[in-house]
Amino acid sequence: MKATIVLLADNDAENYGRKLMLKAHRYGKMGFEMARLPQHVSLKQPFSIPSLEKMETFFDGFVKGLRPFEIEFVRMDVFPSNVLGGAESGCMSLRVKETPQLIEAQKRLNEELVKFFGSCPAEHDDNYIFHMTFAIGGADYESYQKTYDELIKSDYKRTFRFSRLGLLYYDDDNITPGTYFCYKICNIPPEGKSCPF
Repeated sequence: MKATIVLLADNDAENYGRKLMLKAHRYGKMGFEMARLPQHVSLKQPFSIPSLEKMETFFDGFVKGLRPFEIEFVRMDVFPSNVLGGAESGCMSLRVKETPQLIEAQKRLNEELVKFFGSCPAEHDDNYIFHMTFAIGGADYESYQKTYDELIKSDYKRTFRFSRLGLLYYDDDNITPGTYFCYKICNIPPEGKSCPF
């Protein structure tokens, strides 16, 4: 089993991401796989956990040390992806401006995970790019590229508030569609407190 911790969009950003999901589907017929999860910005890619109960305990402590985030989208990206089912497909996302607050939250998360669980390696630990995915899988990469070529003509520079934290749970280590969901949501306190770990 795997899990990860994500910043969850408030209503305005959630609705914005859903509109982009529909727009992308209308151009490229990639479906709505990303609708399985709320719109989010991950602080780390999925990593193996010993138990969901221990991860939930960690999550409840970690959220106390955060403050709400202003997330600025700076551009749209498209990448090849075979994360869903192994077939060559694509992923479309909005790139997020890297801020000191985001970098610090990610650093704290990794440090506190090691204190609580020991080593928790995940893909892209060394080269992570903050982003919000709105389309993944469901079509070949050529369809993704054609959709990107159309959608990139618009301006995606916007700023939204993210004031909730989500715990995503993956029952299957291969992240097979239908085996993952947002297990828990907590409000980020207006004033952060120190984490108990």
